[in-house]
Amino acid sequence: MPTPAATIVNVTATGDVVVGPGVPTNLVNGLPEACMGDAVAGAACVGVISATTAVTHLVKGRPAACLTSMVTGVNPVIGAPMATAVVVVPNINRIV
Repeated sequence: MPTPAATIVNVTATGDVVVGPGVPTNLVNGLPEACMGDAVAGAACVGVISATTAVTHLVKGRPAACLTSMVTGVNPVIGAPMATAVVVVPNINRIV
């Protein structure tokens, strides 16, 4: 099922932010498109986008991140491993 594309500065379910680097040459609403392997940072989770449903939609050779892409990392306070999902995607005009 098609889902909205994720960009840099989108937020995860735990309130963390996708920080990039993204693909600066491929803009969605003026923001670089996020891809699998991009960093996520925040108070609840520090990690990377590790899984996406858009595996056949490649952006500069990397699978595009989208709504529900999984983020895996660790909690910076207690060091516990955790997973979350990209949920806040205001770019609903670009479907991947």
